[in-house]
Amino acid sequence: MASAIILLVLCLLIVTLCYIARCLISPWGICRRCAPGGKNRTCRACSGTGMRPRIGWQLYTHFRRLHRDGTR
Repeated sequence: MASAIILLVLCLLIVTLCYIARCLISPWGICRRCAPGGKNRTCRACSGTGMRPRIGWQLYTHFRRLHRDGTR
């Protein structure tokens, strides 16, 4: 049982590190609201560009700004 838990934790760690690397390499993802039908100029989520920041990148910038504002 302990080996299964260790294996699951290891897999979770690998998936998390891969997602962090993907967010650092390419912080922009496809907008889910307007991507299936093409670029929608009235999309509020991406302002009509068809690209929006990934959740991981949004969290990274939030915590970076929080740290920056707290250490001033």
